Amino acid sequence: MVKRISMERLIEFGVAFMTKRDVPEDHALYVSRIVVETEAFRQSTHGLAQYVAINEALGKTIDPQVEPTIIGKHGATVLLDGKRCLGILVMKLAKKMAVEIARTDGVGFVGVRNTHWIGALGMHLISIAEQGLLCQAWAQTNTCQDCAPYCGIDPRFSTNPIALAFPTDGNPVVADFSTATISMGAAHALIKEGKKTATSRFLDNTGSPSNDPSVIDRDGSLMFMGGDIDGHKGYALSLFNEALTVLAGGSANNPDAELHQSFSLMILDPAVFVGSDYFFEEMRRFLAYVKSSRVRSHVKEIRLPGERGFAALADCRIHGVPLDDNKLRILRELADDNGIEAIE
Repeated sequence: MVKRISMERLIEFGVAFMTKRDVPEDHALYVSRIVVETEAFRQSTHGLAQYVAINEALGKTIDPQVEPTIIGKHGATVLLDGKRCLGILVMKLAKKMAVEIARTDGVGFVGVRNTHWIGALGMHLISIAEQGLLCQAWAQTNTCQDCAPYCGIDPRFSTNPIALAFPTDGNPVVADFSTATISMGAAHALIKEGKKTATSRFLDNTGSPSNDPSVIDRDGSLMFMGGDIDGHKGYALSLFNEALTVLAGGSANNPDAELHQSFSLMILDPAVFVGSDYFFEEMRRFLAYVKSSRVRSHVKEIRLPGERGFAALADCRIHGVPLDDNKLRILRELADDNGIEAIE
């Protein structure tokens, strides 16, 4: 059974359990809003799952009271240390600083190390693009053993996601994807449901391609984006992601290191380059041209990245977020853990 719960109620729930665990209320509110909007945007593997991850990490790998620190600032670049704080809060600071720099210099780049899971990258970029800016983000988790190098067998990478966004006359275009064929959260969801993929997206422990996600629980791994034929492309992107991690002073993939997430954020202001008027006019023409393409027989229209997510978010603002019995059970367990009112 699926039940609709208002976004406001889900946000209040997050604030209640986080403040109970010594997270300042303003921080808890910001984090909860991002978490719930992510769930509503159809990024369910990275939505309310963040509440669970935060609950498990508070007081352990997350210090609820600590603030990120600025390590260095030079030209259009900033380096931040997350200091084991909530990852979403470090992203908030990174966004603020990168936007301020980009407004002056045309580009702002922030590298971040030593933080906690920041969730779905693309959700953080929406508010930037809504300000008329272009942006990209890269994230890495240093201890995850998810993907083997192209033509290899043994995992040496996390799924190392990338997100891109740019403004339009309406909702921004926003893309968020793993450099692997699938996110680890989505793979585990398939395992739980006993499902397989239509094409081979995994490698078993002998290096043979498989469409069975359960092989990752038996020393297998995820393939890189592009699969068995073109996986060198996802592999190259993931290598660059590791290089950006080291650039920020983080640890490249190392299962013996202390668990941290690192990320890089770059923002571009078209007003400083060609001017916002030209940018919007030309992109308006181009996107209309893209959508004018004939469509294949099984689809109704050409969609831009993020369109379905924004439609789902708008629906959830009115009707609430659809949660199945399993997610409602998880929220009840969170409520029990923290002695707060459950969502029924």
